[in-house]
Amino acid sequence: MKLKKWIKRIVIALFSVCLLLWCCGKLLDKIPAVSDDYQNAFDYPGVLEKKYAMNGQYQVETYSVEDEDEKIKSHDIYYPAEMKTSKNKWPLVVIANGTGTPARKYQPIFRHLASWGFIVVGNQEEWAWEGKSSSKSQDVVLRENDNPQSPLYQKIDTLHIGLVGHSQGGMAVYTAASRFSNSRRYKALCTQSGTAIMLADSLGWDFLKDVKAPMLMIGGCGTIDAKALCKLDDMKNSYDAIGSKQKVLGRIKNTDHGDMLKRGDAYMTAWMCYWLCGDQEAGKCFFGDSAEILRNEAWQDVIRKGM
Repeated sequence: MKLKKWIKRIVIALFSVCLLLWCCGKLLDKIPAVSDDYQNAFDYPGVLEKKYAMNGQYQVETYSVEDEDEKIKSHDIYYPAEMKTSKNKWPLVVIANGTGTPARKYQPIFRHLASWGFIVVGNQEEWAWEGKSSSKSQDVVLRENDNPQSPLYQKIDTLHIGLVGHSQGGMAVYTAASRFSNSRRYKALCTQSGTAIMLADSLGWDFLKDVKAPMLMIGGCGTIDAKALCKLDDMKNSYDAIGSKQKVLGRIKNTDHGDMLKRGDAYMTAWMCYWLCGDQEAGKCFFGDSAEILRNEAWQDVIRKGM
């Protein structure tokens, strides 16, 4: 009888633990990875850096296109509200997700970029490194551009498309920009805490020669996890291997891996504004001997090519 009681207690305890873990998982899944006012958590020493860290001039609206793939679930699209009444065409930015971080968990990043005049798309894929889901998001949005029933109908500037990703999403930038039939559409790229070192272990380094669009490669120098995930040598190896003729590498002081999604958003936005919108002021962040990133006290290890 005692044995049966102990077995019953163990079963109840295991069930309770499983229930607790399930509830915690559900709760964590609803907690956003980025708060609405995430910019206020950081100091931006650069004048232009601070400008592009803040929201732009446009109000933002959003809608989703469902996907039959259970991993992708949906393609969430953010766009300037003015787009609906404007005759202009708007550049597109695809965002690749970090590990376990679907688009719904960092909506403020999407809204911020859309407020600067971009149509922005992401999906719910939590293992994005292969680039397949990002490639599909690009195709889905461009089909919306040809769909008379879509709010995006004939609104996309298909010659100006960018791609950005944090962490595993950074790895997806390398693959999505090099290994798919639509890879050549990208005209600007940005990886945040995303080196190609783990990709090189399985794919080799040669595939990176096919990454052709201008690349901004940024990482952190924090003491918790950035040293393991943003080693300067790994970043330099990735930088040297890619085929981009214009590229910038830099690391932010006292910033760890997880914070790069938020802290690196300012210069990422400026990079997209320059290459996709022709914003000459944004170009001052990166070009010439007086480029802001070179003299920004928050940044170190900056190297450039073609800038």
